[in-house]
Amino acid sequence: MTVESRQVQAGSKEALGISMADARSLVSDLTERRQWIYWLDLAACLTVGYTAFLLCPAQNLLSLPAVACIVVAVFAFYRAVLFVHELVHAEDDLRWFSVVWHVLCGIPFLAPKFTFEFHHEHHASRTYGTAEDGEYVTYASEPRWRIIMLPFTALGGPLAFVFRFLVLAPLSWLIPALRPVVLTRASSLMIDADFERPLPPEGTPRSWLVQEFACFAYTSALLVLLLLGFYSPYRLVEAYAVIALALFVNWLRVLVAHRYEGKSERMTFPEQVLDSIDHPSVPVLGSLWAPVGLRFHAVHHFFPQLPYHQLGEARRRLMAAIPPDAGYWSTEDRSLASSLRRLLAHPRKEAL
Repeated sequence: MTVESRQVQAGSKEALGISMADARSLVSDLTERRQWIYWLDLAACLTVGYTAFLLCPAQNLLSLPAVACIVVAVFAFYRAVLFVHELVHAEDDLRWFSVVWHVLCGIPFLAPKFTFEFHHEHHASRTYGTAEDGEYVTYASEPRWRIIMLPFTALGGPLAFVFRFLVLAPLSWLIPALRPVVLTRASSLMIDADFERPLPPEGTPRSWLVQEFACFAYTSALLVLLLLGFYSPYRLVEAYAVIALALFVNWLRVLVAHRYEGKSERMTFPEQVLDSIDHPSVPVLGSLWAPVGLRFHAVHHFFPQLPYHQLGEARRRLMAAIPPDAGYWSTEDRSLASSLRRLLAHPRKEAL
């Protein structure tokens, strides 16, 4: 066993440089979610996103103005959609915010909250890094070509979402035998293709069906408008480009959120934190590709219930309390590029 492994096993104080009791006391006053920040942030994202989308000259998508509009729309909508992460962590605090988010963002982008509610397993000690964690793959042991190709699967993402809600949803309502398969294998925003989502023992929540039907109704309405000539096919291509590019950026973010050096076995809490990565440098650029506080991913795994707007302050307090040579600071990386290089450079046995 390496020195680092022995430190991790020893506990939070030895592995991270601070005990959990001391860490919690540091951030005890940061748990309040400031609702006005959520509303203002979402309003700004959607205003910028929809304005850029509508101003885009869709009939000439390769022109400089079109490319500029698409880039702006991608990052604005990308940030708006990722509020789903906050909704899952604070369902009771953000009920009305959730309703508005679904109407203006979650349903139009076919990413309703129920598709991400399995995220809690990503923070549970009994499941993090195991086959029951749909957000973890041992990428550090995967062939490099698979990691390089992953972001490009975003090209099929928009079509997969439409197929899920326009085709699979009604089929699963009509064919009972198909329903469990759709719910367990095609209803999660997971990164592990082998993940099978467990269904609630009390049955499918009504909220799942409501959100699913809303997505079906939305895609059906768009199809009808397209066939009747009321929705431009150029706008459809533009929407495809925006969503595919947003998914591409998200895949890059996913690949650098963790070290992914686990062995598909349970990890201790310190191991979970040390397997996560913070990107505190270049805050403006970092907030584009890892928005809504996700560039502080190690801090988030340290304190999963903190609102996104407090993660920066939580990290500043940790900096003041944890010795500079402590294990926690191994979670920091300079940039997205440096994290990708480290992931690709990790020793592994290449598969054919």
